[in-house]
Amino acid sequence: MAEEKNNEIVHVATEIDDIDQIDDQTIVEMMTGQTIQDYVYSYKHGGRVVEGLTLAGINEAANRRGGIQVEDLNYEEQESSWIATVKAVDTITGNSRWGAYEQSKMNGSRPDPYAFTKAVHKAQRNAIKQLLPVPVIREVLNFYLHRKAGGGNPRQLTQPQKSNDNITNAQKAAFAIANKLSEPLAKKGIEKDGLWTYIKRKYSVESRNDMTEQQWTQLSAELKAAETAPNLLDELCKRIQQLTAATEDSEVPVVKEPEDSETEYKTKDKEADKAPF
Repeated sequence: MAEEKNNEIVHVATEIDDIDQIDDQTIVEMMTGQTIQDYVYSYKHGGRVVEGLTLAGINEAANRRGGIQVEDLNYEEQESSWIATVKAVDTITGNSRWGAYEQSKMNGSRPDPYAFTKAVHKAQRNAIKQLLPVPVIREVLNFYLHRKAGGGNPRQLTQPQKSNDNITNAQKAAFAIANKLSEPLAKKGIEKDGLWTYIKRKYSVESRNDMTEQQWTQLSAELKAAETAPNLLDELCKRIQQLTAATEDSEVPVVKEPEDSETEYKTKDKEADKAPF
């Protein structure tokens, strides 16, 4: 996604709900054999012009670039949603990226027959767009914006910031969304420690350093869905409470040690409790 500031297009991290709605329409058009209309989006948001590629535009850019393959599709069915996680590989450079998305099973008040397909396609979108070279993005964006506007000078995208530390970036994204969710979760009785306990149990890790890029990406999608949809927030809270209860039921009673040893263990436990994860 990009936005215009002082006649320069810069990338922004905020996802706009309207873009997902455009991509929903694109997926339904693909599934029903209709002609896809929207390859780019362009509109004003907060006094700035937001421009970028839709799911169809990203697929078009990937086809023009060539060499991008989708591998390792994983999905998980929740009570009210589907979570899909996809790995995209650039066979030319050897780079790979993970993408994930959680899609509600409901479209408004009705069941969405395309919910699973939407989750998979959006996860692929989120993985592929990280591998697209800027010149290819610029080519597709300029071409369709120019055609959509019927003329004029096409705008250009600036080079996005590059990073070789994919795990760190995925981890930062998950932490940012978790921080935003802290207040809504607290209102439902879920504290930060409870969330991190859920994450550790779900991914079978003891530390954040044990988690992979794929796991951080999937976690981001799960938390993002809970942030944007009240029913998915309720379901996340339910999963946290169920896993917490199951963990407490399965805990093995601690054998009492001599007094001096017990004091030592209690001190260590208190120090460990200070770190939520």
